[in-house]
Amino acid sequence: MKLNLLRIQTKRHNLSWREVLRGMIHGILLFLWISIVIVFIPYMYGTFEGEDVTNDVATQIGLNASNPNELALRIYSWEQQNFANPYSVEPEKLPFAERVLAGFGFYQNKQGEIRLFRPFGVFPVPPEWVLHSKLANCREYAEVFVYLMNEAGFKARVVRAPGEDHSWAEYYVGEYKIIFDPSNPRNPVIVNPKQFGKLKNFSHVEAYELMNPGHKEDVSDEYIERGMIVVNAIKNNKPVSGVTVKVMSTYLMERFPERYKKPRPVVVNTTGKDGTAQFKLGPKEYKIVGRKCLFPICWKGETTGKVVAGSTTYATLTLKMDYMTTGMFLTLLGTLVGILVVRFRKRYGNQRSKGSGDLG
Repeated sequence: MKLNLLRIQTKRHNLSWREVLRGMIHGILLFLWISIVIVFIPYMYGTFEGEDVTNDVATQIGLNASNPNELALRIYSWEQQNFANPYSVEPEKLPFAERVLAGFGFYQNKQGEIRLFRPFGVFPVPPEWVLHSKLANCREYAEVFVYLMNEAGFKARVVRAPGEDHSWAEYYVGEYKIIFDPSNPRNPVIVNPKQFGKLKNFSHVEAYELMNPGHKEDVSDEYIERGMIVVNAIKNNKPVSGVTVKVMSTYLMERFPERYKKPRPVVVNTTGKDGTAQFKLGPKEYKIVGRKCLFPICWKGETTGKVVAGSTTYATLTLKMDYMTTGMFLTLLGTLVGILVVRFRKRYGNQRSKGSGDLG
């Protein structure tokens, strides 16, 4: 009797753990599903409602202006009046419910509506969604400005400094280029790009068209004086080719530690046969990270390097075993092999059992 009770209790205990595990799995799947929906909502909106919201804003602004300078100022005025910058809000001062929503990327705009800014604060959104949400940081200001200028038939593109997390725009009057920062509430026209670049301490500057964001043109020389840094990747004192080298700027992390917790990526390159990668950057000190993987083994290295304008400097990146990543890969590989072995043994064992039964 005692033995039967023990079995019943054990069975109930096992069932409860299964239910908890099943609930956890369902909860994780639900969270992943909601996350995917949140990420794709802006793009779905752009596909189905983008034309309507663009036409509505175009009517408000008057995109039929024949003078690009006049249109640029109209767009700038509309953005300044309608856009709210979520980064101007201090999260700790928000009510609890709004702090939770902010974690997913939802903020209140100037119109008092709770709208999605960037999913989870990191994923980019199309300009049509920004016209709807009316939530923008410098990147959204610039991309909406370029989008509306393009809609009116004028050539314009986005310019950005990835290491210093700033974006602005440029448009053309004939062959003459105007550099324009629509997120600047005082004076959007940049007359002296070199002074602008020095003030912002830019590392690297690139420009791209909205229709082809993957193709970026290096326009750094318009904004900053640069120097060359050559990174030598070595392992056991021998050069290593095929190392992915990422140069990162610590400028914002040092200046605004409450917002920027990690260095900002600037540019990525891969070492050649001689184990070197070259970077032409603005003058400052950088954090340099390198990684190479030959599944399931990975190596990584970190160093710093200083760039001097008009000069060439060198940095050595020593690669060592990345035990954490390698351990994860080996665990994954071992799990997959274990599953295959178990399935093979079950299948092979069943066939042997059937064969033995037939012989008997």
